[in-house]
Amino acid sequence: MIRINLLPFGRRPVEERIRKEISVFFLLVIFSLIVMAYFHVGHTREIKRITTAKKNLEKDIQRYQDRQKELDSLKKQEEMLKQKLAVIDTLMQNRDLPVRILNELAVRIPSDKMWIKNLSQKGGILTLTGVARGNETIAQFMEALAKSPYIDANGVVLKQSRQVNVQGYKLKNFNLTAKIVVPPAVKEEEAAKKPEKKT
Repeated sequence: MIRINLLPFGRRPVEERIRKEISVFFLLVIFSLIVMAYFHVGHTREIKRITTAKKNLEKDIQRYQDRQKELDSLKKQEEMLKQKLAVIDTLMQNRDLPVRILNELAVRIPSDKMWIKNLSQKGGILTLTGVARGNETIAQFMEALAKSPYIDANGVVLKQSRQVNVQGYKLKNFNLTAKIVVPPAVKEEEAAKKPEKKT
């Protein structure tokens, strides 16, 4: 059967061109959608990766914060232990200090001119009360006491001196204080007595 094209000859290329342009347009739209979908999937994956990394970092930060708290607590305990050890060391160094001070008093007090009635120690202060034959005896004793290595030379202070009658004798009742110190020689001696730590 013979077909006859009755359309004008010039209109066919125009329709073909329009059809091609429409096809190209739809192809471009489809390609754009594919590219957009590809980038969307890529960005979604990147966002998930960054979110996961952020969560991991937050967990690490929390773990490190907990460890920092534990470290701070251990440091405080270490400081407390150091303070306790320092107190123990001081007590160990000064354990025979009262005996040495009593010995110093026994050596330096003029036994025939002065008598101690009361002796007390509070902290690093030694308090003495007693009677003496006169102010000169008290002054000599204070000078002798100031020369002791266990007494601060500037820490001997006469608090009170007044005259009293004891069995018909005029004597001086006195009250004085002295600041106790630990001489370096004693510290070195105590350190030498400590057993060496085995390595």
